Amino acid sequence: MERNISSLGIVLHSQRYGQQNRRLKLLTVDFGLIDVVSYGAQKSVKSVKAEVFTDAQFFLYYNPVKKDYTLKDVHVVSTHEELRQDLHKTYAAIFFCELIIKMHGGESSEEYRLLSQALDFLTGSDAETDRVIIQFVHHFSDLVGLRTDFSRCPICERTYEQNEVVSFSSTLLAHCCSNCASLDANLLLPPGARKYLMVTSPMSFEQSLEVPLSSAATLRIKRYELQYAQMISGRMLKTLASPLLWDEASV
Repeated sequence: MERNISSLGIVLHSQRYGQQNRRLKLLTVDFGLIDVVSYGAQKSVKSVKAEVFTDAQFFLYYNPVKKDYTLKDVHVVSTHEELRQDLHKTYAAIFFCELIIKMHGGESSEEYRLLSQALDFLTGSDAETDRVIIQFVHHFSDLVGLRTDFSRCPICERTYEQNEVVSFSSTLLAHCCSNCASLDANLLLPPGARKYLMVTSPMSFEQSLEVPLSSAATLRIKRYELQYAQMISGRMLKTLASPLLWDEASV
């Protein structure tokens, strides 16, 4: 690998590293999920900085002996600074980053594209935060290979009835009929929510956000998708420990 490299990426996490530095976790198009040290970022005004949610072209130095990365320069595409002005949007963005960190393993370029779009739509005044949350989880589950057919049970292959409530298999980490569901799984998908997810499955992220939903339906489906994200991640997500994301967001 070349020592001087670059890639499009997004800062998912940032923490203090020593007295003057910061360690960044980046989702990059070319190198996947990597940790990068930004030297002097804690104190020096002139040092290269990149805050969480920053979407940019990152110029890095790779040390093949230590196998670590150092941040040399940043050409910012978007800081998404506006997200920090709204607590609900901030939590939604942190939730996206946390889910990617916990479950990364799919196609890095597609994960980057999905997160970049989701952050852009959160920043925009016309996007509904709750709908962005729904579609981020819905599209992300497809990227990591966990989205199943919403018209039939993936285990027994029986076609669902029109008004059937669909259950969940914690072993398969997938929706299924009640007969094939795990005894410990309490995740239930109502027929209206299943129809919405089925309709938006083949759509692009932008197109899916244009599908109309009532406020009540949006809140129900969002809570389902948050619980689903908790199930597929297999561990407690810190952002979901707070009640903030479970409540209804303003437009």
